[in-house]
Amino acid sequence: MAASSSSASSYASTSITRPPSYGTYPPTFSSRESHFTSPESLAVSNDYDQLVDALRPLDLGPPGYQATIVLFEGTAEEKTIYLGPWEVVGNEQRRVLWQCSYQMERLEHFLPTAPADIIPHTLHARHRQFSDPFALEQFVTFRNRQRVRYTNEDGQVLLDQPIEVKYEFTSVESSFRFQGDLRRKDLVDCFDVDVVWTDAHGRTDSFGNVKGIGTVQRLKLWADQYTSAHSLTVFANRVDRDRKYKEYFVEHFEGEVKSRDDRRRTLRLAVRGRRGSAPEGSSSRSLGGLIRARQRSVGSAVSPTSGPDIRYLGIQFSRTEDFRRFIDAWVMAHSTDSEFRGVAFPHNRFELPSPEMSSNASYDLGSSEMYYSQMLPVPEVDDDQIPP
Repeated sequence: MAASSSSASSYASTSITRPPSYGTYPPTFSSRESHFTSPESLAVSNDYDQLVDALRPLDLGPPGYQATIVLFEGTAEEKTIYLGPWEVVGNEQRRVLWQCSYQMERLEHFLPTAPADIIPHTLHARHRQFSDPFALEQFVTFRNRQRVRYTNEDGQVLLDQPIEVKYEFTSVESSFRFQGDLRRKDLVDCFDVDVVWTDAHGRTDSFGNVKGIGTVQRLKLWADQYTSAHSLTVFANRVDRDRKYKEYFVEHFEGEVKSRDDRRRTLRLAVRGRRGSAPEGSSSRSLGGLIRARQRSVGSAVSPTSGPDIRYLGIQFSRTEDFRRFIDAWVMAHSTDSEFRGVAFPHNRFELPSPEMSSNASYDLGSSEMYYSQMLPVPEVDDDQIPP
């Protein structure tokens, strides 16, 4: 069964069968100007009417649209598409189905199979310094070209090829929901960081230049929609080999942030079981639990239970409020994941119908039984017993 997720807001443009007439208004004149009409003004009025007829209607976008995308950017055929509700369908070959302005108009965004290529990319607030840092979440891009197929209102396919996908959302909330639907993980929060480093990729190189694995990036905290497991993602723009997103699961790190510097807005997250220290709760782990953990790792090259091949993850934040907000979010996420530590959730999951209710059987419940079977008689109260 194909899993799907969609936006919940309503969108009235699905019933539109003709081009919308918003944005086109006749010229208005006051009553004082209509008392006298000279030949010169009549000629100007005729020219103005011809000009209005020649102009195309002003396109202000349909009411309730949630995002826009520009197709054929930089060419004479450049076209802005107004996108309404979306739906993510499919399991192996997933795609985003967008409703557009007209009834037959739609846009399909085919998602890559590699999980790292699906991670949406948003910019650091330094790229737009005089605006709200969260406003940059409205501009969602991807690090690689992805296939997009656009069908106009006449049912004609105008585009079907890989392009640089760039969405501009109307609100931060809709962007958060969209990013969560793509990854099947809810976007909890985002933080601007100056540099992220590890023991394998130091904060500075041999010449003292800041390097790490990523600089001037946006760190994001996710929560899996099925398991509630939290993870961190950051774009590794300083690693020359892959230059892809790195994802670290919260359960692999110690809960207490020991190495932190409030003045410099830096901290280190220690990986469990490194530096010769045993992971928390290892003494109480049974033999069956160790066998199950090894069985889960067989057949998967990258498993969340394997843990990162580093000793710590260092982060330097760009703003103090992001530094403090991350610490609070980290404590919450780590305490939540600790409650489900060791509980595996199948990746190739599917749902079976409930054995009590078959999909082929029909169950008839009368309205009288539905609404009145649980109603109890109300005791009568005399008028003199009612308090004033």
